[in-house]
Amino acid sequence: MGRKHKIIILDRTGRLARTTFLVTTLETMLESEDQPPSTVEVLITGADEIRRLNSEFRGINRVTDVLSFPDGDGSLGEVAVCLPIAEEQAAERGISLESELACLAVHGGLHLLGYDDKTDESRREMIDKMNAIVSAVGLDTHDEWESIYGDGN
Repeated sequence: MGRKHKIIILDRTGRLARTTFLVTTLETMLESEDQPPSTVEVLITGADEIRRLNSEFRGINRVTDVLSFPDGDGSLGEVAVCLPIAEEQAAERGISLESELACLAVHGGLHLLGYDDKTDESRREMIDKMNAIVSAVGLDTHDEWESIYGDGN
């Protein structure tokens, strides 16, 4: 049986030994949302590039943990994740780097699907969905998850 969704991982840092956990996690997210066959691209990048993207596309000239770029042209879009920030947040939460990267990728993916975290209620809904998805693939989560650099998307 072939894969229903196409998940493309581009590690521009060259530091991740494996990325299959991200593919599995995002496929689980798309399935949990009954998403038709979809493409999601995930860019794993460093602080300089995430700052440039944040500045260029959002007018915010600072580092952030995750950004989402909806496409709508045959692809749901792209999620950019900053590896150094993910490492910092994983250490602060006491979870694995894989778990934090999965949380960030799902958080960005949920934004691609139309979720937002502008209110406390919608933020809680996103975190609950994210934790359920990440837990479903066997990774750790953190109930009080929030971005240290909290202005992504």
